[in-house]
Amino acid sequence: MVVVGAGLSGLNAALILERWGFEVDVVEAKTRVGGRLWTLDHLPGSPEGGGNVMGAQYGRVVHMAHHLDIALRTPPRTLPSDYLIGDERISRDSWASAAANPLPEAWRTIPPQRLMGKLNETNPLLKTRAWHDPNLMASDQSAEVGLKALGFPNAAIELINANNSYGNNLSDTSLMALYRIMGEFGRLSGPALAVQEAILGNMRLPEAMAKQLSRPVSLGEPVVAIRHSPSRVQVALASGKTLEADAAILALPLPALEQIEINLSAAQTTLLKQIDYHKVVQLHCIVEAPFWEAAGWSGSWWTDGLLGRIFTRPIPNTSRYNMTVWINGDHCDPLNALDEAACTQTITQALWQLVPEARDVTSVGQLVRWSIDPYAGGVWALWRPGQAGTAHGAIRAPTGRLFFAGEHTAEAYRGMEGAMESGERAALEIMRVLA
Repeated sequence: MVVVGAGLSGLNAALILERWGFEVDVVEAKTRVGGRLWTLDHLPGSPEGGGNVMGAQYGRVVHMAHHLDIALRTPPRTLPSDYLIGDERISRDSWASAAANPLPEAWRTIPPQRLMGKLNETNPLLKTRAWHDPNLMASDQSAEVGLKALGFPNAAIELINANNSYGNNLSDTSLMALYRIMGEFGRLSGPALAVQEAILGNMRLPEAMAKQLSRPVSLGEPVVAIRHSPSRVQVALASGKTLEADAAILALPLPALEQIEINLSAAQTTLLKQIDYHKVVQLHCIVEAPFWEAAGWSGSWWTDGLLGRIFTRPIPNTSRYNMTVWINGDHCDPLNALDEAACTQTITQALWQLVPEARDVTSVGQLVRWSIDPYAGGVWALWRPGQAGTAHGAIRAPTGRLFFAGEHTAEAYRGMEGAMESGERAALEIMRVLA
C-alpha cells in the first residue's frame, strides 16, 4: 500500500492497514509530518499555527493521544475580548449600551462572536443524520440570502461576515454548512464543552503516530504523477523514484491533489476546481507584560477591520503571553498578495495603531499563511451553496484502486476528528476491495 500524505488522516489509515497485515509506504511532500497541525516550537509557549484544540467530541483523537501517552490538558484560558467597530473601541461590559454597537434593539446584547449561534433557533440539522436528508439539502442557498430570510438584520450579517471562520464570504457559503457546524456546537452541553490540547504541542500526536509505523515516513517526497489500473497503482515521486502498490490512499487537501498528474473521474476533476478552502492569515507575537491592564482593556479584541480577531493567552508558568492576530476569509487576499516582510509589517502597523502601548513589550514571532502553502491551499474545505449535501460524498468516492481521505471527505465530523474518521473509512474501503 501507498499512503500519500502524513497528516492525521494518512497516518491513521496507515496504522490501521499495518494492524491488518498490509505493508505500507507513507510519502509526504513536506519535511515534517502533521499536515495542517503545526506547533510553533521555536516560539515561547509553542503556539499552534494549525489545529489548535481537540474538540470535546473528538473521540478518535483523544483515544489515540491516550494510547500513545500524549499528555493532554485544558488549554490556558484566552483573555476575554473587547471590540473595535469602525474606529470605536468598546469594552465588552459596555457592548450592549455602546453608541457604536450597530445592532437593532432586540439584538444589542449579543456580542459579535455569538451572532451566528442564533441559527440554532431554527436549525434543521440539530440531529446529526439530517445532514443526509436529500430533500432538506435540496433547499440549500447562500448564507447571505438565507440569513436575511431568517430575519437577521443587515448589521448582524455584516458583523458575521467580518470574522467568519466557516466561509470566505457569506455569498459563496452554504447555509446548510453553517447549520451543520452550529448544530454540532448546539449538541454539546455542560462538561462536554471542554476542549483539550497536547501539553507539549498538538504536533506531538502525528509525530508519535508516525513512530508507530513499521516503515519510516518518506519526508520531502512530493508526488508528481499517479497511474492506476484495475489491479495496480504506480506513484511517481519528484525525486525520480516510483512506488508500486495494490492500492493507494490519497490523504491530501484538494489544492495539493490538484497538482498531481492523475486520471480521476469527471465529477472529481470538476469538484477539484469548484471546492473552496478557507483562507487564514495568522501573526503570532510574544507579549512580555500585560500592557492592556493600565488602559482598562481585557487583553483580546474582536474587530471588524484588518486585524480580524486578536487572541491573547498566558504562557503557563511564566509572566509572558502568546498573542495571535487571526484574519479570516477574503480579508486575507490583499495580505496574501504581499511578500512575507510586507505582510508582517502591514499587520504590525495596524496592531500598533490599535494598541500603541503594545509596541514596546511585543515582539513578532511567526507569520502563518495557509492559503499560499502549496501543500495545503487553506485551512479546511468549504462548501458552496448546493454542495453541502453532495460534494463531500462525490470527492471521496474510490476510483479504481485509488481511495481518498482527509477532513474534506469526512461524513460525521470536522477538523482533526474528521481527518481521523476519514483515514479509518479509507482503510476499510481498501480492505473490502482487497479481501
